[in-house]
Amino acid sequence: MISSSLAFLSPTNTRPASFYGGATSATSALQQLHSGAPVLASHLTAPASAASGASSLQLWSSVAAGSAALLLMGTKTWRRSSAAAGAARGRSKRARAAMAAASSQTGSAVAPQPRPQHQQGKVGGQNWQASASSYEEGHTAIAESLLEEPWAALADKVQNMQGSHVRGCSKGAKQVATVGPASSSPEMLEKLFLCGVDVFRLNFSHGEHSEKKELISRIRDLEMKYQRPIGILADMQGPKQRCGAFADENGVLLKSGQTFRFDLDSMPGDENRVQLPHPEILLALTTGKALLLDDGKIRMRVLRRGCTYQGEDLFLEEGEQPPVADLNTCKPFIECKVEVAGRLKARKGVNTPDVVLPISPITPKDREDIKFACRNDVDWIALSFVQRHQDIAELRSLTSSFCSEDQRQPKLLAKIEKPAAVQDLDEILKQSDGVMVARGDLGVEMNPEEVPFVQKTIISKALFWGVPVIVATQMLESMISNPAPTRAECSDIANAILDGCDGVMLSGESAVGSYPLECVEMQRRVISASEQQQRRAQSRGATSGSATGGWKPPATLSVLNPLMFVRENDAVIGSVLASAVTLAHGIGAKAIVCFTATGRSVEKLTQFRPSMPVVAVCPTMETARFLSLYRGVYATSDRETQVLAQQAEDENAIPSCRAIEVAWRVAADHALVSDPHEWVVVICRLPWFSYGPLNVIRVTNAFESGLADYLTTTNPDACLMLCLMPPPL
Repeated sequence: MISSSLAFLSPTNTRPASFYGGATSATSALQQLHSGAPVLASHLTAPASAASGASSLQLWSSVAAGSAALLLMGTKTWRRSSAAAGAARGRSKRARAAMAAASSQTGSAVAPQPRPQHQQGKVGGQNWQASASSYEEGHTAIAESLLEEPWAALADKVQNMQGSHVRGCSKGAKQVATVGPASSSPEMLEKLFLCGVDVFRLNFSHGEHSEKKELISRIRDLEMKYQRPIGILADMQGPKQRCGAFADENGVLLKSGQTFRFDLDSMPGDENRVQLPHPEILLALTTGKALLLDDGKIRMRVLRRGCTYQGEDLFLEEGEQPPVADLNTCKPFIECKVEVAGRLKARKGVNTPDVVLPISPITPKDREDIKFACRNDVDWIALSFVQRHQDIAELRSLTSSFCSEDQRQPKLLAKIEKPAAVQDLDEILKQSDGVMVARGDLGVEMNPEEVPFVQKTIISKALFWGVPVIVATQMLESMISNPAPTRAECSDIANAILDGCDGVMLSGESAVGSYPLECVEMQRRVISASEQQQRRAQSRGATSGSATGGWKPPATLSVLNPLMFVRENDAVIGSVLASAVTLAHGIGAKAIVCFTATGRSVEKLTQFRPSMPVVAVCPTMETARFLSLYRGVYATSDRETQVLAQQAEDENAIPSCRAIEVAWRVAADHALVSDPHEWVVVICRLPWFSYGPLNVIRVTNAFESGLADYLTTTNPDACLMLCLMPPPL
């Protein structure tokens, strides 16, 4: 790693640190700045090797194509007390309350100043549609009446600095819950959200479009009420291969070792044959291939294949083609040997685990569902039964055709549930915006003992490529009918968290189960316990005695894919993010606040897996919503943020103090900071909300964010900021 120097500079003062109190580290310098001590100039050199304590701050990173040097600039006007900083103007209502609380402890008077009146109207895409008065009061708090209800004991609630209870933002992994008959009412959706749900899944295998539209409307009303973006995942049904009907409504009992035939004849089946109305399967299967029926309960092996031509059955050798390509003239069939016996009933599913079918996973029904999702405010679209990366490319082309030019396209998520998809995983990850470990069908088409290791492989490769990954299916299956889980289910969730997944999903547990709230609460508890144990394990494994919990600076990005940081200025982005995460851990910051125009910087930030929450400040709701799936990310696009973004677009500049104030206010609203002295690391790009690589890192707290307004108004050079400087040629 490249060792560089860190300097506090003043336009008129370059005296050494010893002259101003002898700050010997970035941490002590920041502490002295915070306390009002006259630390105005010091020269610090980051060691090339990791050290313990505060000196372990390594703010430099060499990534792929280049390196970045960071310059910490101060000002000679920092000789102001923390209490005096409370008089700075332009402070939000919540920050003013924090200043008043701090002043009561220090005995200093704080004079709150009125908030400037911002322009009204639709800004930066979709607005919260709230009046000025209602916004000033805020809607993030949970109503006292709800907290008094019996179910409130299950809620993920935390008290912020204003004394209000808000939904917590402490967990890293996100929770995805399927909406169904047990959870579709507005009241239940609200309770699920307050218990911890971050993304709601709409299963398009069931229900009509009118029903889905109503659910989307209810979810959007809920996020407006709490000013918290909520993701919506539309899960496509995909192709369903099923066998035909039997003469006996109870089906037939197949015996081990017997021969059974599948063909295109529509006549009801018997103990010797049944229709398989999928010629692509009959043509793709060859001798020795496996065929699974009824979710893998019955297993067969292909003995031979053939076709019925001119009234006679012709058996084909390996590689031999039918005499005529027309399926009406030459109808294919296969004969199989039953390996695992059982009762086969009408319309049971058929799986082909070791064959890539030459069909698209997008059915005509899926096309209509995708069009509906694109035009009705859905954030993610999940494609079922993906076999090849070309399937995702086809889906992206389809969503592009359904979305208008000025509309953000939904993010695309590939469901990995076929062995062919596992073999093409790297290419699928390159094409996708996210993946899901769909263990239901994956467990049918693969040996059960292989699924845990395939899950680990998918998660590790998804992290490598910077793609969020959801682990799904049977996570709390027993809680569909029982109020408590099995110990094995808790271990299953914990292992997924420890593997590094971004989210865990509930299916039938929340859709049709008897205890949806208890399922969400139990899942959240396991997530929190797993992440806490993970931090403890890192702390025990630390070689230094630092207070950073054993966290190691991402100096070389060794766990990440270097190819992700060499395209389109990504080397700069990687350097800034590595520095920001290292700084946040070094000073014990409570959160990282990232101003992002498109969400891309936040996507890459999550690859570093910082131990503190990441708050994404977005100019549009569309961006904030899709980020709700990423591990540790809590996005916002409230009205003040949108007004700020609109001003930046109209005037091409906004006061940095106001943006930093918004950053700290957002962290306080989310109850990520509990004391005005606590630090928050802010990363952004100047000009604000502009497109391009990040170029600024700033450390702030309630006092500093208010003081910055006064200083930048009276002295443009007065700013505590980490500014990205280009490497020398």
